[in-house]
Amino acid sequence: MSTKSAKATAAIESGVETMDSLVKQGTDAATKGFEQAQAAMKQQIEEAQKQAASVQKTLEEALAFGKGNLDAFVQSSTILTEGMQELARSTMAFQQAAFAETIENAKALAGVKSVREAFDLQATIAKASTEKLVAETTKFSESSAKLAEKAFAPVIERVNLAVKTFGKPIAA
Repeated sequence: MSTKSAKATAAIESGVETMDSLVKQGTDAATKGFEQAQAAMKQQIEEAQKQAASVQKTLEEALAFGKGNLDAFVQSSTILTEGMQELARSTMAFQQAAFAETIENAKALAGVKSVREAFDLQATIAKASTEKLVAETTKFSESSAKLAEKAFAPVIERVNLAVKTFGKPIAA
């Protein structure tokens, strides 16, 4: 082999070695870059899954809280409706008793023998009617106040829970 041919062969071998080295370095760099990208993508996917789980939990809590509010409203409405029915029955009973009493008073007035007796009986009837009306009005007012307190208790409980739950600072 001639020196030119030996030099050419040596240059070709050197070039091949350089190319092999460059290809290996490129392959190693590409593999390392791919592994880094894959690791970063995996980390982002895991973070997204954590965020999705957090959002789902928050939504579930919001739905549960909303259901609790609806349940409290239904309970409050039921208590109010039943209480209003009881107040109506009580008022009707009072009116029926007052009507029957009015008939009895009219009969008693029809049986008086003098004007003086009529005035005295009328004064007694008026006084008794006024006392009964005041007592019934007081009873009605107290019953209404108790009903309002009882009917709105479930709603007030939910408001207190909302303040307790949502009144806290949000964790970062």
